Amino acid sequence: MSVSGLPFDDIRELMAQLPPPDETAGRIARERAMAISEAFSCVDESDAGTSEWLARWSGKSPKVSRPVLALFAGTHKVCEHYGMDADEAVPGEPALSIVTRLAAGGSPANQVCASADIGLKAFDLALQYPVEDITSAEAMDEKGSAATVGFGMEAVAGGVDILGLAAFGQGSEIASAAILTILLGGEPGDWLVMPAGSSDRARNAALAAASKAVSLHGAARGNPLELLRRVGGREFSAMAGAMLSARTQHVPVVTGGMTALAVQCLLEAQQVGAGEHCRHVLHPSDRVSATAAAAGGVDTIASTFTDYVDGADVAAAIAQIRLASEVHSGTVISHDS
Repeated sequence: MSVSGLPFDDIRELMAQLPPPDETAGRIARERAMAISEAFSCVDESDAGTSEWLARWSGKSPKVSRPVLALFAGTHKVCEHYGMDADEAVPGEPALSIVTRLAAGGSPANQVCASADIGLKAFDLALQYPVEDITSAEAMDEKGSAATVGFGMEAVAGGVDILGLAAFGQGSEIASAAILTILLGGEPGDWLVMPAGSSDRARNAALAAASKAVSLHGAARGNPLELLRRVGGREFSAMAGAMLSARTQHVPVVTGGMTALAVQCLLEAQQVGAGEHCRHVLHPSDRVSATAAAAGGVDTIASTFTDYVDGADVAAAIAQIRLASEVHSGTVISHDS
């Protein structure tokens, strides 16, 4: 990228030059996957679709040998709108608590990654300095957001052939709802997914805050990167960087959670096809994510694994994809002789 006037200019230039999929590799992978299915009298084409997706975006025969799950943690001043009443805490678990448990190896994501031999990286994004309250100010300035995009690009450092992404942080549910409302239309209530166990009072506070954010930042609808920095937290910008870096390095991506979905919709709005190398984990009962994914042009992958906040479901999806790649690469059929 060339050095230009504004921090986001380089990101826009990068997005305008994203590499296309390798259609030849995808076709060859699908043909082999279908031949395997026919040889064993299978009618399910899901593995063929997975193999084709891996090959199209990696540019090689489907094989997962260096999977990594990258998690981003952020904090938001908009949490103050929950009131902090003595009898009711801010919904969800503090990001620092989740990061601490991950570091100690005690989170669901740790167990899935260890069992499936998946690398795990957790990024603490200045948790002691929450981004500004999006109901009355911009979450970040352009320089800070662009720098965090660059930091997120480090998620693929060290060699990765499939990347899992998830994020967490109290208040991110408000930011995600506001972003999706501005991008996709409707009301914040259409897109708000509260942490498990949240009270009606907390949900009402979140809806009010998201509505204020939409009113304040709605004019940025036509400038998705501007919307990213005005409404999203550091974890949003970092995840955008990880997705873009993965694309430039031919790494397929699996994402999970509303933050990731909001970021994918933002990237797609900025540059059509920017998130085609990503698949979002979708749970059967999650109608909000299903609707948002369809409206935002986001591809999905079905999952019945528990929707833990720490990205364990993303790791489980990667494990399933890895199994499919092993079948694809290791199975011997008559075509091979």
